[in-house]
Amino acid sequence: MNKLEILQEKARGIVLGVSNNPQGRYQLRYEFYQKYGDPLTKGNEGLGNSELAFIDWEIRRGTLNPINSSHPGSPWWREVNSHFLYVATLAQLIKESGETFHDLPVPVNFWLDYINTPNECSWYRAHNSSIISGYQVADKLGHKESIYEQYFMNIILYRLLFAQSMVEGVSFGILGKIFANPRGCAVAFITRIKAFYPDHYPMSKKDIKYVTHRARNFMGLVEDIFDTLLILPHLDKLYTEAAKWNNSPIVMKFAKNNQPIYPISQSEFSSAHFNKKLTTKKFPIS
Repeated sequence: MNKLEILQEKARGIVLGVSNNPQGRYQLRYEFYQKYGDPLTKGNEGLGNSELAFIDWEIRRGTLNPINSSHPGSPWWREVNSHFLYVATLAQLIKESGETFHDLPVPVNFWLDYINTPNECSWYRAHNSSIISGYQVADKLGHKESIYEQYFMNIILYRLLFAQSMVEGVSFGILGKIFANPRGCAVAFITRIKAFYPDHYPMSKKDIKYVTHRARNFMGLVEDIFDTLLILPHLDKLYTEAAKWNNSPIVMKFAKNNQPIYPISQSEFSSAHFNKKLTTKKFPIS
């Protein structure tokens, strides 16, 4: 094996070692930010705060649990997270080896940029290109999830790219800047709001009402305004811009006519078909 192949094999081994240990996945990223982010000590927010808060939510929800556990995790969520861990870990190993390699995957190059110049913009490009790449890798697994979980995958992605848009120069006022800052505690706060981020896997009936924007309460209204009025009318443009920021043209295939259509590996999933499957479902109001 050449030097790059040795590092790739080492990165795969590290990720495999924490595959069935959700807290181990978290710890791997925590240790990364201890080296390559602001210190994550109490009262000193770091660039990894929002990522770590999201992984903590994934753990609480159970999506990263081992498949053969009494409460099995999600093959799709586990795969996206594992791919994310791999590209970031590989970048770290390359940096610490002192070697220079050409033709590296896009997310690996962005993580190297972040390590060399840590700031909000370099973090979002490293993080979001990794997530987009993970969505592509796990596309077929997405079809094994419920239609509600599939729709929620889209919500997660467009909220993330919307947050990046504010750092990339699109302004939505002071509230947007607060929620877009990866150093802050906004993600830790919002992932505790069940209307935005369900805490059950698979989803409960109540979770489904929120995810499909059919909750008839105040928080449901807030979520509906945030997603359907603030983001979705501009989804095609958002994904086109995100493809440029993150050098990830595949993301443009995840939306059509301002509607999300991930997963994409089955041609039947046009935007009209996807939304028809949601709108024809019957949801309890109480």
